[in-house]
Amino acid sequence: MQNNVDFQHGKLFPMILKFSIPAAISLLITAIYNIVDRIFVGNFNGTSALAGLSICFPLSYMMMAFGLTCSAGGSTLFSLFAGKNDKERMNQTFGNSFVLVCISEIFLTIILLVFADPILKIFGVTDTAYEYAITYYRIVSLGCLFQGLTQVFCDFVRVSGKPIMGMCVTGIGAVTNIILDAVFVAGLDWGVAGAAWATVIGQILSTVFGGYLLFNKKTLVSVQPKIFRLNRTLYPKIISCGFAFWVAQMAMGFISLVYNGQLGKYGGDIAISVYAVVASIMTFVIMPASGISQGIQPIIGNNFGSGNYKRVMSTLYQATAFSVGITCIIWIIVMIFPKQILMAFGGTESMFEIGIIGLRLNFCITPILGFVMLVTTFFQSLAKPAPSIIITMLRQIIFLIPFIYILPIFLDVNGIFLAQPISDALALILCLFFVIREHQLLIHSN
Repeated sequence: MQNNVDFQHGKLFPMILKFSIPAAISLLITAIYNIVDRIFVGNFNGTSALAGLSICFPLSYMMMAFGLTCSAGGSTLFSLFAGKNDKERMNQTFGNSFVLVCISEIFLTIILLVFADPILKIFGVTDTAYEYAITYYRIVSLGCLFQGLTQVFCDFVRVSGKPIMGMCVTGIGAVTNIILDAVFVAGLDWGVAGAAWATVIGQILSTVFGGYLLFNKKTLVSVQPKIFRLNRTLYPKIISCGFAFWVAQMAMGFISLVYNGQLGKYGGDIAISVYAVVASIMTFVIMPASGISQGIQPIIGNNFGSGNYKRVMSTLYQATAFSVGITCIIWIIVMIFPKQILMAFGGTESMFEIGIIGLRLNFCITPILGFVMLVTTFFQSLAKPAPSIIITMLRQIIFLIPFIYILPIFLDVNGIFLAQPISDALALILCLFFVIREHQLLIHSN
């Protein structure tokens, strides 16, 4: 299938919209897996069941970490090779990404199942939430491979110039998940087990559809047995280019553990349930911003590969305006309607007491994330992962963790929700430094 997208000469902003909107929707659809589970469980099974799912939240980050490493790293190199018209390396990139994601996700499944109880204790499971958490955890762990393959298939379909079809890869699974949640949780009263099976079945269907597109010549990938041999020079580059995503996802998973521990200490299951809502809504901030950055990846990669550096920076600046605009809309909604958001997750009066202030504090400077998230992925698209790794490590670990422990000493549970915006503000300064430096390097290289 030929790619009729002119990355190097087409009108820039319409192209950004064409690729970013489906990518953002695709990532939001991925997030819907966990969010829909929480909405149904929170409304039909109560606060402790919702806390059990919240405690398992790091699990979804771990699953996505390995998948994104292979999908983002591979699709980045795929775009760069496409800019150089190197079809052989394009095909090898897909084959190596496919093998890497299979190895890593199968390994993760084994580790998760063998060490279920110790891992849940690390996650901060409480006695009242354990029964729900272990049930959900064991079933969802079986979907690791399908989660990873869905991400790889979606990204390679998208960078082949087919963003709508890439969106459909995840869309099929999400629609299935929503329907099955209604059947299993609301209809059959299977509780958290029903929510978990709905998630896994949705992931399986996404994988089947994505595999059909990639293995039946519906994209720019030409599948041959030889492309699945791990290339000693190629697969380390895939891992390197995707490593910032691994760091980001694992950091978010680790931060969830820290949050759960501190929230349990200062507010119990109620505070942990509020964090489940905060994390779900934060997804609606991160995923559109990440979707826009993933959407511009093939544009940046192709132009960087062909040496068109001015167009690379123009893409970044126009995408920034778009990304910040989207996050502003979400910010306004959270600031005005925090109680209504909590009610959608089965909120009670005790949740309102902590959650209304908590949501507003956590999201008080949300619009800057539209830029921070974009910058993080921008450097990945240039195959320059170092700035992305530095920004992610500082924002998600070095800055954030001390604030989560220090601020509640003075502000009680509200201090925990205030930690993230302070960390984001510091990350913004770092992002501006790296972007200004890269602008000067690229413009002077022309």
